Amino acid sequence: RYVASLLYGVEPRDPATLAGAVVVLATVGALAAWLPAWRASRADARAALHDGGKSGSESVDRQHVRRLLVVGQIAGSLSLLIVAGLFVQSLVSAQRIDLGFDVEHLLSVRLDPKQIDYTPERSHELYRELERRVSAWPGVASVAVAFTTPMSYLIGGGAVYVEGRPLPSNGQPPVMFFARVGHNYFETMGIPIVRGRTLVEDDEPAHAIDRKAVIVNETMAEKFWPGQDPIGKRLRVYTQDVPWLEVVGVARDSKYVLIFEQPRPFLYLPIERDSSLATLVVRTFGDPAVLAPRLEREINEVAPGLPMADLRTMHQSLAGIFGFLIFRVGAIQAVGAGVLGLILAVIGVYGVVSFGASLRTREIGIRMALGAEPRDVLRLILGQGLQLIAVGILVGLGASVAMGRALAGFLPLVNAADWMTFGIIALGLGALAVWACYLPARRATRVPVMTALRHE
Repeated sequence: RYVASLLYGVEPRDPATLAGAVVVLATVGALAAWLPAWRASRADARAALHDGGKSGSESVDRQHVRRLLVVGQIAGSLSLLIVAGLFVQSLVSAQRIDLGFDVEHLLSVRLDPKQIDYTPERSHELYRELERRVSAWPGVASVAVAFTTPMSYLIGGGAVYVEGRPLPSNGQPPVMFFARVGHNYFETMGIPIVRGRTLVEDDEPAHAIDRKAVIVNETMAEKFWPGQDPIGKRLRVYTQDVPWLEVVGVARDSKYVLIFEQPRPFLYLPIERDSSLATLVVRTFGDPAVLAPRLEREINEVAPGLPMADLRTMHQSLAGIFGFLIFRVGAIQAVGAGVLGLILAVIGVYGVVSFGASLRTREIGIRMALGAEPRDVLRLILGQGLQLIAVGILVGLGASVAMGRALAGFLPLVNAADWMTFGIIALGLGALAVWACYLPARRATRVPVMTALRHE
């Protein structure tokens, strides 16, 4: 319910969703009950009376179908468990990724004063007043204003024209993402400047007249000025009619849209004076969640009635759809389906081996009467189940490799060649399946000889 409401906007108690699930379950249950009933209704009465109802006369075809179903259960369960293991491993890997900025002690809120009829000038003054007030709090290290923050659903972008660099053969300039940020942004976000300087208040359009500054990331500097010092280079964004922007610094690469994205060119532009929609970013000394209620009260005091969106810590932002959510949801769903499949597989193995042993009760009695030891009977019954387990695991491993490669195609952090995960899960499933075989096999060895001979 939580996942559905979070990802797809479905209400947790939506009657239509509940009714649909009930209809599907009822249909599946009816079909599962109808098939054996239909087969039983087509049985040959004379053949059944002639056999005297002996279960030992069960057709070979039915035994094969039953064994194939068990093999399918084992293979499917193994595949789902391995996929769950891959998701868990990818989640662990994702949480260890260096995002390029300091995720600790960050609090942000998105505002749009235009919604309460603020003019651009009044919006600018509002953000400056909030910066002044919040930065004076004892538990605050720094405050900055930016159009957006990493792993947000808002991101800017456009064409880039680099001075001295010809356009590609198709005549289209490269298009890349960028962010409009205010002074103190890099200090507040914890993004290191590896060369040059950071943005200052004088770089913002409200102050800068002739010299317009821009900061690029390491990947962009290497792509457009390999082996050169990018400081002082110039570029334009959007069109060739706007003034040149001068590179004044190089920021460390970080993640901008998705946590598993590859390094991409990115640039930071000074935030515009007439920008209404913006994000206030606060770096605290302690737990940022503690200051969230105070920040909300402060905003209501400065601008009564101003709507606030996404008031949350950076850890809460990273738990969203652009962060770790896809890995958590995948792991939870795959683990749940895998455990259910595991239970069905163990029950299936136990049922097939137990039923097979009951069909051979008379045979077991004859063998033991002729001198067979209990261990011989145990080996006989176990062998029947171990064959099913071995085939199911082999088929499941093959399916798991294919599924792992498919997952790695759209989730780069999934390691399709994680043989340790494959091996551990396969051994664990195999051990449980062998235990499910051993129980009915051991019970078969304890049947008294005379009882077995009189069976049926």
